[in-house]
Amino acid sequence: MLNTFLNLAVRTVSEPRKVAAELLQLQIERRTLWIALALAVVLNTIAYQISLVLAPPPGPMPVFFSSPIIFAVLIGAGLVMSVFSITYAGRFIGGKARLEGVMTLLIWLQYLRFAVQLATVLLLPIIPGLVALLVLGATFYGMWILLQFIDVVHEFDSLFSSFGALVLAALGIMLGLAILLSFFGVQNLGLTPYV
Repeated sequence: MLNTFLNLAVRTVSEPRKVAAELLQLQIERRTLWIALALAVVLNTIAYQISLVLAPPPGPMPVFFSSPIIFAVLIGAGLVMSVFSITYAGRFIGGKARLEGVMTLLIWLQYLRFAVQLATVLLLPIIPGLVALLVLGATFYGMWILLQFIDVVHEFDSLFSSFGALVLAALGIMLGLAILLSFFGVQNLGLTPYV
């Protein structure tokens, strides 16, 4: 099982379109996908909290970063909003994705994100300088993989359309998160308001 996971992870980096097509062919049930999504949120939250212990921030952090429960709620809500936003933003510009397909691909990316977080946790005490580069590289390459995944799931055959769907989805996610954060009493995301 672990070998299959590792092989798929390596192939996601080298041939993301083929892996996306293979994952979509699995046609995983929605109930199973929700369980996998919840597990991904828990694993990412645990990895993040461990990284805070190993490398504490220099100053106080906003409550939604320091509280594991609030962090998990925000990560989970962001992931759910991403699934719906990418599905319907893509359809708005002519895509054909099903909700389950988008869920499958985004959840897989979350497990890859967890693997990167795990690697950073292990490397942080040994080579902290390299960790920042690893995170930066993984972030940018992760966006490239996401564009490829969106292109495959929506059958665009155009990365420009995928980028358009991603931008529309990002606007929806930001609006949703702003509303959610307002429930936690965060009015301006820590930004100084323009007067």
